[in-house]
Amino acid sequence: MKLRTAIVVASAAIMGSGLIAAGSAAAAPAAPSLHVQLDQQAAPSNNGCVPPPLGADGKPLPPPLGPDGRPLPPPSDLDGKPCPPPPA
Repeated sequence: MKLRTAIVVASAAIMGSGLIAAGSAAAAPAAPSLHVQLDQQAAPSNNGCVPPPLGADGKPLPPPLGPDGRPLPPPSDLDGKPCPPPPA
């Protein structure tokens, strides 16, 4: 009986600490750069094309690799056409 009570108390403590951590993470405001990125995504002029992520030097990162090791195809816009390449 004592072992079962100890297990229940330990489980409740672990779950409680997880809920506290999740609550504080959910309440944290998003980074300002994220808002800019979301605003660019929502702009109707880009027709659904998302600007590529930038590296530390400010240049676009290379396209991500697929499971076969080759670069993934370029993203498409809302009409299914490939997005234009990023400016160099």
